Amino acid sequence: MPKKRDFLSLIGSKLELPREALPGGFALMLSGQEELTVRGCKKILVYERQTVTLSLGRVFLTVSGDALFCSAFGGGAVTLSGKIDTLSFSKGERI
Repeated sequence: MPKKRDFLSLIGSKLELPREALPGGFALMLSGQEELTVRGCKKILVYERQTVTLSLGRVFLTVSGDALFCSAFGGGAVTLSGKIDTLSFSKGERI
């Protein structure tokens, strides 16, 4: 039996929907080392000058750097600005 995620991906591709529009989907756009836009964000979990952690459903994204700040947040999209050093993913509980 195909997995639910595979079924959603198939439906999304047939309807020409971006992955972040489907449940559990997200997309990242990094502009240089100074701006990151994340679509599919559910919640900001940690918001500090050197660390920001976002819930993307069952995945957490931690952004590390310096002078990080949220320059935009709305409609499931977050834009972080500052000096971005690392991006790391971890599994988390759905929030």
